[in-house]
Amino acid sequence: MPNFECHVAVASVASAVAVATGSILFEWDNTASSLAFMAGLSGGMVPDLDCDTAKPRRLAGFFVGLGCAAMVVGYVSGQGQFLRRPWPAAHVALAAVGSFFLFSSIFMEILKGRTKHRGLFHSLATPFLYGGLWGCLTAGQGGRVIMAVWFLATLGVFTHLILDAAKGFTFNPLKIASDDLAASTRLWILTALVNFLAFIRIFAF
Repeated sequence: MPNFECHVAVASVASAVAVATGSILFEWDNTASSLAFMAGLSGGMVPDLDCDTAKPRRLAGFFVGLGCAAMVVGYVSGQGQFLRRPWPAAHVALAAVGSFFLFSSIFMEILKGRTKHRGLFHSLATPFLYGGLWGCLTAGQGGRVIMAVWFLATLGVFTHLILDAAKGFTFNPLKIASDDLAASTRLWILTALVNFLAFIRIFAF
């Protein structure tokens, strides 16, 4: 199967071409182009979140831990009566380190316990779910940005799935979801809900 570097390279090239095309045809500005490229590049790594030894899983755990640590630091450094904030600098540092390892570990354990390689993450629902998540995350940026990141995130995940399918001469990575009907149903319901929320924001602008 294609390795990490191959997926990153293909996703990068596909995203760069798509962003250049979008900038010409739809006049995407720098914000839309930059966010869209990041969505496409990261999308090329998303399916391998279901592999215990893959780099994308370790990277995802790192960024989840980092994001949670940043939120904890922001909270305990602010003014407030609850927890007697703000905390001293040493306590803030300990809270940051502790929350990083705690949330990173929880995230990794959830993935490890609920996924298997070439399972739900290697399915047709995943590109649209990831696109919808990017659309929701950038909801405040305007309809043009939402559409750009939705399209590039979806494209990025598809580059991974199609590359796996072509390399293995099998359509397995392009399956609807999995043999677990309940899990597949939940995944598609979540995908539909996230995309519904993202597209509501598109038409609101």
